[in-house]
Amino acid sequence: MRLILLSALVYSFGWVNVQADTVPDEQLLQVITECIDNLLEHGQDTYGEVKTPMLMSVMDIRTNTSPREPETFDAMIRSEGRLHRRNPGGVDLWEDQALLRTMYTLSDLHGKKHYADAADAYTQAFMKRSVKANGLNSWGSHIYYDAYTDAPGGDGNGAGPHETLVLLPNWERLWNAAPNETKRQIDNMWKHHIVDPKSGLFNRHDDNAKGCDFAFFGGEMAYAFAFAYRKTGDRKYLAKAKTIANRHWNARDKNTNLAPDAPSTGNRYDAHHSFTTITGPYAALLMKCYTETGDPLFRDQALAYIEAYLKYGWDEKANQWRAMLALDGTPVMEQSKGDGYDVWKPTGYIDIWRTIMFSYEFPILAAQSSIYAYEVTGDLAALKSAQHWAVNINSAMPPAYGRRWGAELEKAIPGSTDMGGTYAENYGRSISFFLGLHRATNEPEHLETAHRLAQDAIDKLVENGWVKGQPAKHYYESTDGVGFLLYAFLELAEYPRRLEPNF
Repeated sequence: MRLILLSALVYSFGWVNVQADTVPDEQLLQVITECIDNLLEHGQDTYGEVKTPMLMSVMDIRTNTSPREPETFDAMIRSEGRLHRRNPGGVDLWEDQALLRTMYTLSDLHGKKHYADAADAYTQAFMKRSVKANGLNSWGSHIYYDAYTDAPGGDGNGAGPHETLVLLPNWERLWNAAPNETKRQIDNMWKHHIVDPKSGLFNRHDDNAKGCDFAFFGGEMAYAFAFAYRKTGDRKYLAKAKTIANRHWNARDKNTNLAPDAPSTGNRYDAHHSFTTITGPYAALLMKCYTETGDPLFRDQALAYIEAYLKYGWDEKANQWRAMLALDGTPVMEQSKGDGYDVWKPTGYIDIWRTIMFSYEFPILAAQSSIYAYEVTGDLAALKSAQHWAVNINSAMPPAYGRRWGAELEKAIPGSTDMGGTYAENYGRSISFFLGLHRATNEPEHLETAHRLAQDAIDKLVENGWVKGQPAKHYYESTDGVGFLLYAFLELAEYPRRLEPNF
């Protein structure tokens, strides 16, 4: 990146009295490479009888080791009470996709071929060793590879549900490293997750039974098939991708174009409400389907969802986004946490600094999705949405722990609120978003915000040559989104060069 030094602009809102100087490219690259070098030196799987080049999900930055049972800290909150989601004592190639994207890009742009070689070796080992009996990878939000037992672990001792959510996989790189295994994975997604191949009814679990058809899993399947179509030229994959996309499109309210997150869950609220799961991870993956295939169906659906949420979800008076909308466009006002599954209901205004891994709130990813849709299509509603997201994010500065789970987090890690800061993923996605918005508008404050976020992340998360998952604990954790932050640092160092999106 070659920049004119930015002025010390101080915003009149949000993050006051903080001057933003340019973070030098050299500093950004040093942070990235030191963390990756630490992972390659200390973070490979050396824990069972079988040693592999796979990278551990949790590293104690004080000892440079991966504990069998990491201290809990915030994990019960972050993982929604499912500790297997952090892959304790193990490895999850799915959760490391942003990390691998960083390693490959450093190899391409900076000649660090050993990073690409390490990423390939990790992929090949995982694809060989971490596989369920039905041929699907043991990865995702339920299962992983247990490095201590040299076998899949997690739910059902590694035989639990296959479920991949939210992020953008590097299908091209996976295919290049392990073509047969990657094709097997994509084909088995259709084989084991589809309930009705005609309507596109699917289950986020791989049991072919009716269950939750979450949008962010549907987007993952559609994108996998869109990639396979481009890679092989076989139109059956394009047909599968369109069938999956039409599942949510056909469930939308045709007057508003608001789609439910999970149409098949009956009376549950996610069958009758729309969230930023639709405009965030789902729309982003639909746009990737469009760039893979050139088929306008994916583009048009993604833009329709973004425009619909802009129409009904933005509160002009409050300058905030609504977190939950009835399909007729009626916003769901703030409610106290309910019981059971209602505890995850995101009522009222959006909670910018997301604390939990999944659930129904993806504000910064929705911001990224909007600016990416504008970059790809030039759609003005997408740009307007992105500009509104910038206003909402800036009003929530400085980065912190979200209001919905802040009290629980403070109880889990006393003093964390006063320490400030947020998860590595939130920093990374925000930096990427503001870089995209600056590229689209050339308004200097967006580039300055990206630098301000980067400096705050460095101040709060960089320690002992590692990047921590969040400020109040001494762990590198892949599921806290360190890979997203490393990639965002790389985007900032390379700006204005356009890199692949940090989804």
